[in-house]
Amino acid sequence: MTDFKKYNISSPQDLMKYFEENMNYGFVYGKKVYTDSDPNFNFQKEMDRYYKLRLGEDFLKSKYGVCWDFCVLEREFFEQAGIENRCFFMEGFKSREEGGPTHTFALYKQDDKWIWFEYSWLYYRGFREYNSVEAALTDIVEKFKGFYDVKFESVKVFNLPRFDKRVDTCEFVERCLDQNQVTFQEEHELSK
Repeated sequence: MTDFKKYNISSPQDLMKYFEENMNYGFVYGKKVYTDSDPNFNFQKEMDRYYKLRLGEDFLKSKYGVCWDFCVLEREFFEQAGIENRCFFMEGFKSREEGGPTHTFALYKQDDKWIWFEYSWLYYRGFREYNSVEAALTDIVEKFKGFYDVKFESVKVFNLPRFDKRVDTCEFVERCLDQNQVTFQEEHELSK
């Protein structure tokens, strides 16, 4: 169990501030840091080869993570703080058989609204408020579709499973795809 008080984290805003001041997008294997900012680096290929999910304090000490690491820690924080939350995994499918990019993200409930807590997707970093989980999922999926230069046949959303040990890329995705797919109506008015 992560001791968030040791890191002066007691609210979602504190967690975001800690990430912004201390964490980076990428991962560490051995003593080498892998990030997507290196133009000669094939991030996905290297991630498939070297990545393992980092949990709790191990993740915070590494100073590097991808959306999967961040989301698992975000859920741990929300649960310790007694904040209602939902965590999701989504994958864009180029065809029925061929998967593509993935993303994990967290929503938490505050004052009858659902808040998208987003750190790792730099373009959307911050907090966004929605009237419902369905409205949030609709908006996030549309943003995901529009972000890539690929036309997806579909984007599927799954509940994020719990992880109690480090897993590699293949096991992480397999465990996510083994969860129940989340279904939602894609026509809801978004909160302003």
